[in-house]
Order: sequence, then C-alpha cells, then structure tokens
Amino acid sequence: MDQLVANFLIQLAAGLGANYSVPAISTAVKKVFALKPGLEPRLTTPSSEDDRVAAMHELAGILEALAGSGSIAIDGAVVTALRAAKFDHQVGSIRIGATSIFAPRLQTGGSGPGFTIITGDTSMRTRGTAVQVGRGAQIVISGNAQIIQS
Repeated sequence: MDQLVANFLIQLAAGLGANYSVPAISTAVKKVFALKPGLEPRLTTPSSEDDRVAAMHELAGILEALAGSGSIAIDGAVVTALRAAKFDHQVGSIRIGATSIFAPRLQTGGSGPGFTIITGDTSMRTRGTAVQVGRGAQIVISGNAQIIQS
C-alpha cells in the first residue's frame, strides 16, 4: 500500500476516534466528490493502480469540517491535510483540544453565529505560521471571525 494512502487511512481512523462520526466523514467525502466529480470513479473503478493512488492523494489533500447546526469535537488527534483544512462552526460548534493540526492552508472559525473553542495543548501549523494554545489556555472564535493561516 502506498505510504500516503496508508497515512490517509490512519488519519481517517484517528478522526473517527476523535469524535468524527461516520456520517460526518461521509458528508465530507461527498462534498469533495461534488467539487471534483471525476474523483469518485477514479477511486471506485480506477483505470490503474497509479490512478487510484493519485485519486487518494487528491482526496487526502482536502479536509473540511463543517458543523452545520450540530457540533464537532476533536480531542487528542493528529490531523494533517496535504492542501488545506477548514473548520467552520457555521451555526453549530467546534471544540478542538489536545490536538496537532497541520495543513499548507488552515482556516479555523466560522461563517455564521456559532462558535469554535480551541483548548490547551493544541497546535495549528502551516509551513509559515503556528498557533500554539498552551495548557490551561483557550481561544474562543465566534460569529464570522476566523483565523486564516498560510
């Protein structure tokens, strides 16, 4: 198995352990397929092993967590995206704690009246920026406020 594919599957499993539900992951993958309609057939019926691996690279490259009116809790996880990661609380809530997040572009916060709370022992890094939340500290983001790192 290609190392990137293995890492993606491990991180997907870590996401399940970090309170990502199967429906939430399914919704995220469906959104990726909607943005990239040719990706799903390349994963389900690839023309070659190289095509399947390339499609997994594309899928692993995008991570988007949208809370809608519900909530997402990520606790004690390692989250890595190859291209971008977006955590949008919308009208719900996102709680991130004791977690390490890395992406070339990282957007945390919201596009609605909800809130995001980032608690201690969490790092959010890109190649050029880092936000470290120490033990006992927290960052609260509400409304349309966002932290955008690149």
